[in-house]
Amino acid sequence: MRTLAAWTTTAAVALLGGAAHAQTPSQNTDLQTAITAYAAYHSDVSELRANTPSNANALETALDRVGRHNRDALTRGWIAYGAQTAAQSPAFVQGVRDAAAYYGRDAVIWAVTVDPSYARGLRGGQEATRMLLESAQADSQRIISVADRYQELAYSIQRQRWANAVAPGQNARVQRIRSLGREGAPAEALPSSVAPRLTVATLSVQPANDPTAYGGRRFWDSVRGGDQVVEVASTPAVATRANVTRAEALDRMAAVAALQALDAIDTNQSAVTRLISDPRSRDCIEMAQLQLYQCMSAARFRYENAFCLGQHGLRDIGTCIGAVGQPDAQAMTPIPAAARGGGRD
Repeated sequence: MRTLAAWTTTAAVALLGGAAHAQTPSQNTDLQTAITAYAAYHSDVSELRANTPSNANALETALDRVGRHNRDALTRGWIAYGAQTAAQSPAFVQGVRDAAAYYGRDAVIWAVTVDPSYARGLRGGQEATRMLLESAQADSQRIISVADRYQELAYSIQRQRWANAVAPGQNARVQRIRSLGREGAPAEALPSSVAPRLTVATLSVQPANDPTAYGGRRFWDSVRGGDQVVEVASTPAVATRANVTRAEALDRMAAVAALQALDAIDTNQSAVTRLISDPRSRDCIEMAQLQLYQCMSAARFRYENAFCLGQHGLRDIGTCIGAVGQPDAQAMTPIPAAARGGGRD
């Protein structure tokens, strides 16, 4: 278990900086509101998967679906979703509560809000990290599988008259998609039936055992319902480890999960708002959206818009999410025969 004593000076400085930041009015101080934005994106991914554009109007609808998500809201929603996923780890929750019993509840709350990396260093942090990586990998694969479909579609519809025609008013179309991204998804973007499934108490579900539970590999498929299931999301996860260049997102998820384990979300709302606003993830999603606008600006034919949708509106976003993990080379390396007992003594 990590100690609190080593941080006395540096943490105090960081806390002052965090407090100053927390005084800035927030657009989203409610964890559930943040998660709704991420759920709305996955709802649109489900719709994009279920419906194949067969005419110009249908393609316009698909472009609006992928473009109407605000980068900040999408970032906060993903981090918040990960936080509630980590709060389903029995080992991690117990580790947080053990630390609170040893150091004091207020001390642990202070620690995770000052240095988010503290939470994953607690006992049970490895289990929480594994759950977060598996969840991110599944969500990434789900989005990228739909991206594959739209990029293949872009090639297959080139022979159709409506798709290989010059897209009229392309500049206005790009500006429309930009405006949708600034405004964010409207309230009706998420079906009302989904909302009850987005609220989960600490240790109330078991995503490791039930892939359709909150945080599980097939949660978003189960939310969609019916026969629309992305098979790639149900395949065994590839062994991964945290990507050090993006591990801050995992730290932030775990820090908020620690606050949830201590029933400290409501009393530390400004800290929660700050923690779920991960700058690296936000920058990655912003770049994906900028690439979408640039791709569409260069597009001439309608089928090219379908390609831009798949590559930047979906694939790049999925890559941003999956980039928190990377293949674990050590886990993938075969065990030498000698180590298995098959070699000479």
